[in-house]
Amino acid sequence: MAGQHARGAGGAAPPPRPGGTAVVLLAATGLPMAGAVAGELTGNGGGPLFALGAVLGTGVAAARCTRPGRWWVVIAAPPVVLAARAGTAWAAGADAAQGKALASSAVRWVVDAFPVMAVTVIVAVSVVAGRAALAARSARTDPTANPSRIPNPRRTADPGSDRPPAPAAVNAGPIADRRRRHG
Repeated sequence: MAGQHARGAGGAAPPPRPGGTAVVLLAATGLPMAGAVAGELTGNGGGPLFALGAVLGTGVAAARCTRPGRWWVVIAAPPVVLAARAGTAWAAGADAAQGKALASSAVRWVVDAFPVMAVTVIVAVSVVAGRAALAARSARTDPTANPSRIPNPRRTADPGSDRPPAPAAVNAGPIADRRRRHG
């Protein structure tokens, strides 16, 4: 049963998208990191450049990931954002990040990154929900997308009949003849 989510109706795996996983990983980690580095270089570490990079990276990753990977993007967004913020702030050496100062700096990094972490989770959930809604809508409008929704012509009732459709006769033997005679 493992891996059924990634398989199509015929049981075969869908064709891979070119650069799909690399694009998702690069967007999810690279854009928040680039925003954090740009923020540190401009002197505003947890500012708008960091927030823009984190939100944009999470949105692109949620839009490009596979169906099973959607929830990984949602779950991974806050730790990636925190790691990008804390890593760049620590590497920049703006704080004396040793001993007791490291603990107070870590608290400050979490507090600085928390609003951005919350927004990235909201963006990821919104993109995932939008993709799920579009997939459900396309499945409803395209009858070939779900073969179980195609009506079986042998099982349909007569248009003017109030009776439910009868099962198709498999063997026209004496039992079928008795049913015809006795109603």
